[in-house]
Amino acid sequence: MMLELNRMWISDKLGKNSESILISRSLKLLKEANSNVVAVQSFADGRLGCGTIYKASNFRYFGRHKTTFLRNKRSGEISHEMNLTRMDSKSIYLRNNIAYLIGDLEAFKVNTYRYIFPLCKHFKSTHKEQPYPEYQKGMEPVKLKRNEKLIKERLHKFIDQI
Repeated sequence: MMLELNRMWISDKLGKNSESILISRSLKLLKEANSNVVAVQSFADGRLGCGTIYKASNFRYFGRHKTTFLRNKRSGEISHEMNLTRMDSKSIYLRNNIAYLIGDLEAFKVNTYRYIFPLCKHFKSTHKEQPYPEYQKGMEPVKLKRNEKLIKERLHKFIDQI
């Protein structure tokens, strides 16, 4: 079983090396709590860097891919592109697609870096391990091309169901 470490944020007030100390302790506790976990995977957000903390914590690097995010021009809220297609949450679908239709969203792509920390010496990844990437951060603006007719049909259907 592989678990994912995500949404980590640690205040600078905690001091130098806080992130790697907390990650290290978490991995040790996880290994003690559940021997079925063979690895922990995490992704570094390319808007902020390329995973320096994961390198410092001896995670292995397994490549990167592009992820599309959306920024609401009015609120500044940033969300994942999948929120435009999530049919399991009508409120998320409605809110994001109405914002798309009225032009409130701008899209951008970032590199998403995959790091894995094996908890078992027999761990084998389906991805090929690679050398750590050079430091890079940033966002690349992109244009979204979506089927507005289908979006409007789904919005009408959801509103009728309310």
